[in-house]
Amino acid sequence: MPSRPLHPATLLRGARRALRAALGRPEPSGPEVLARTHPVVHEVRGLLHAKDQKGAQSRVDEALAKPAPGADALVAGGLVAHRRHLHERALDLFDRAGDDALAVAPVPYVESLFRVDPQRGLALVRSWLDGASPVPAARTWHTALRYVFAHGDDTLRHAVHDRFVAAYRGNEKQWPGGAAEVEWLERWRGAERHTTAPAPGARVPFAVMDYVQPGKGKSSQNIGDHVQTLSSLGHVVRRQNLRFHGDADLVGFAQEMQERVRPGLRLDGEATDVELYRVDRDGSSFQSFPEGTWLLEFGWHSHDLAGTGVWDFPMHENLRPLFVSFHCNKRGLLTPEVLDYLRAHGPVGCRDWTTVDLLLSLDVPAFFSGCLTTTVSTVFPELEQRPAPATVYVDAVREPVPDGQDNVKQSYREVKDRTFVENMREAVRLLEWYRTSFTHVVTKRLHCYLPTTSLGLDVDFQPANFADVRFSGLHPLDHDGFEAIRTGMIARLEPVLTAVFEGRDPEAVYALWRETVAPEVEAARARHVATTPLPALPVGPAEVAAPTAVTAPAVDGAVDVVLLPRHSQLPHVGEAVRALDASASVPLRVWLVGPGVGRLSLPELSARTSVHRVPTSALDLETLGLTTSQRAHHVLLPHLLPGVDRAVVLPVDAVVLGDVAELAAADLGSTAVAARHTSHADPSGFGLLYRAARRLDDAPATAYDFYRRIHARHVFDFNAFDTGVMVLDLARLRADGYAAESLAAMREFRIDAREALHLFVGPHRTELDAAWDHVPTRDLPDAPARLVHWADPVKPWDEAYVARQDLWHERAARPVSPAAR
Repeated sequence: MPSRPLHPATLLRGARRALRAALGRPEPSGPEVLARTHPVVHEVRGLLHAKDQKGAQSRVDEALAKPAPGADALVAGGLVAHRRHLHERALDLFDRAGDDALAVAPVPYVESLFRVDPQRGLALVRSWLDGASPVPAARTWHTALRYVFAHGDDTLRHAVHDRFVAAYRGNEKQWPGGAAEVEWLERWRGAERHTTAPAPGARVPFAVMDYVQPGKGKSSQNIGDHVQTLSSLGHVVRRQNLRFHGDADLVGFAQEMQERVRPGLRLDGEATDVELYRVDRDGSSFQSFPEGTWLLEFGWHSHDLAGTGVWDFPMHENLRPLFVSFHCNKRGLLTPEVLDYLRAHGPVGCRDWTTVDLLLSLDVPAFFSGCLTTTVSTVFPELEQRPAPATVYVDAVREPVPDGQDNVKQSYREVKDRTFVENMREAVRLLEWYRTSFTHVVTKRLHCYLPTTSLGLDVDFQPANFADVRFSGLHPLDHDGFEAIRTGMIARLEPVLTAVFEGRDPEAVYALWRETVAPEVEAARARHVATTPLPALPVGPAEVAAPTAVTAPAVDGAVDVVLLPRHSQLPHVGEAVRALDASASVPLRVWLVGPGVGRLSLPELSARTSVHRVPTSALDLETLGLTTSQRAHHVLLPHLLPGVDRAVVLPVDAVVLGDVAELAAADLGSTAVAARHTSHADPSGFGLLYRAARRLDDAPATAYDFYRRIHARHVFDFNAFDTGVMVLDLARLRADGYAAESLAAMREFRIDAREALHLFVGPHRTELDAAWDHVPTRDLPDAPARLVHWADPVKPWDEAYVARQDLWHERAARPVSPAAR
């Protein structure tokens, strides 16, 4: 994105800052100064702090609407866009503000800059180092360092890290929280990426999983993660012939676990020397390992590197992963490079069935392994005496904890500050306490539920949401189901790890892994492609729509426009139709579809526009098993308008500036729908459908089936699209059975019409030019607009100000000319 020329006032402020710096005079700062110099920024920050995002957006809309808005308004607008994760809009506004953005909002500016244009962000950082730009404060250096970890080279990172530390040391009072960040990052200071450690001679190099990374906030504070590592280590220390070397604390812990292995699970063999390494799951590339270091690779890869939206994955190039108990659902993680990496080191054993289906849809061989923590009992010998009946509550959230009972926390800040071995010992201590003090557990934590079940406790698993994407295959589990996961994990890992510690060639080890899990992969593939139709509707969509359906005489050259007003929009439908009529250059047939449209009074319109009402209150939704909130009439549109083959769907809260005939003539190619990619910050179509599935908390089995069907239908991931403005080939949707299929999904999975359309269409749509669905509170202010859509909560008819609301009042109030009547 090219830099904008600086405003003369901005240049003057910069000169003043340079003069103050030359004279050694400090910059004025503090809320009082900000309130005086940037009153809109000060006000907006207060609104955002109070979590009044709607009010903050309205305030910046009003400030930006003034002729030639100043830097104050532009920075305030950037702050609101940054808070909404609309980084392109934020950067555009910050750029317009010139150096005020860096002076007043440096952290949001740097974050949005790197999110949109990392190379430009790196250039800015280099200019700071070269002294070509004003040098920022420590907190801004820290933000830049986070992104340089993700995007920069080693040399740049080292220089930025040094400047960050120096800036903090030079004025520690400026950032009270800075000491903790300086201390945290010290362990990565000077680290090079993908370096090779000396080979450990004849010893087998093996890594065990830790959970720290350069982003302190993204490092795990859940001791349950270390329970996973403890479980994985159990598969290693079963071998009584292994002699461990390396870090003394880690070696001592491994030897202790070796002694704890249950007698029936111990394995003997030739003595083997093993060099142990600690690997950071989310930051391994900044560590050093010998070539060919093996590890069991598992867990939920949910934490991006230092909160930058970039994952440190694939892992360090010297690591040889065996994937088991793996979970992923992050769009940003699954890059083409990562998919090749998973294929090269697969098949991938997945902790849950949803991950299996996700990876299979991407042509990554995968199977359901379940969770490693089912096998944690390996290093917990049988108790000689069970405790008296007692219940422990662990992060319980769904029901009140009884008086006098503690709600034990497995996630807490101290986990970040302990060493790896200290956390491993704490994991052992915690599980020992559970099994020696209690017989029953109530918990929301997956990594309390499964390991305590492994240890023989009676567990009531009560997660925050039973429909969580991570739980398919892991809950509910009866005794046989649990044992199948536990024994299956032990059986598949035993021969492969034996081959690893025998020092066999890596190609032979991976070939053995593929052979061992081949039946499970084939079973997973068969399950993935199996198609089980949803129960048929009791009546067909055409039959349901027939009593309400409306036809109208054909009009040569007319464009069919559909409005689907919500209840709160009914009072403004007349204004919307008048605005549409005023902008029309061709005959229009306007269809008002929805409950309540039959009672609407409409203004006088031109002769070229006819209005047809399709009230849907009488639709028999009960027979379909649906509710009014699902808005089934949207899905029934092809059958409610049986005489219409192509229609333009427009929102009530919009004004058309272009020629709607051009929109109607959009080339749909081989698709039935044209719509723009979503104007929301989150572009994930799967994310939209996953959120719908999470509403099935009371029906988790249904949610898990929904996840499976989503992945069976579409390859992960596709861009969500906005459904306010669309061009629909209704004839094709009728022919493709869209309504019947979508209504069945709506009934089964309780999704609404928008979600059903995403499920049916997925990526198979025509991209509509964003100018035909310009959202002024989300898009760039100067973006071309042929239709302005007020899609956010503040509407153009509200008392609160919203960007470009003058268009609504102008178009909606415009009278019909006598010649057009």
